Amino acid sequence: MTDDPPRDPRDPQPPRFQVQPTLTVAFHPPQYAQALPVTALARLDARLAHLHPGTPDDALHATLRDAARLLGAHLTYRDAGRTVHAHPWQADTALIGVGVRRATHLLHLRGATRHDPAAFRAAVSRWPTGTLLVARRGVVCAQLNLACDLDRLSLDEVQASGAAVYAHRLRPGGQLESWRTSGWPDP
Repeated sequence: MTDDPPRDPRDPQPPRFQVQPTLTVAFHPPQYAQALPVTALARLDARLAHLHPGTPDDALHATLRDAARLLGAHLTYRDAGRTVHAHPWQADTALIGVGVRRATHLLHLRGATRHDPAAFRAAVSRWPTGTLLVARRGVVCAQLNLACDLDRLSLDEVQASGAAVYAHRLRPGGQLESWRTSGWPDP
């Protein structure tokens, strides 16, 4: 073996190897997994393109759990020194007790159209998948998964309670469709 030739100290430092973040997706049932760059998976959920090594843990966990629920997929995010897993049926209580503005920020949610409760209920009850954030007095008190029949049963109770509700689901191209009742504050 030979040593590397001596390096001139005036030469710039060689570029450091940087690990690009990747997401592994495995649709349910997870018999086959595909590792994709974040930008490729963003076509399924555009919020995933905003994930990077500097993303705070609370925002990373909340976004991955919500994306896994909406996609019906197992997701694994990897970057230098960090691995985060999320799956569609994961119990997610991290947003319970969080203010609605903070929860909206953590999930990368944008403004949603306000609808009266009857129109909201009629539209959301037809969605095969989606997430409902239920808030009372400006604090998230429940997060429901519309793909789960048990959570779907709570929809009538939520509407009758007069709580503020924010519902979102994925549209083709990875964009979110969002609806909210009048009690949910403006962004």
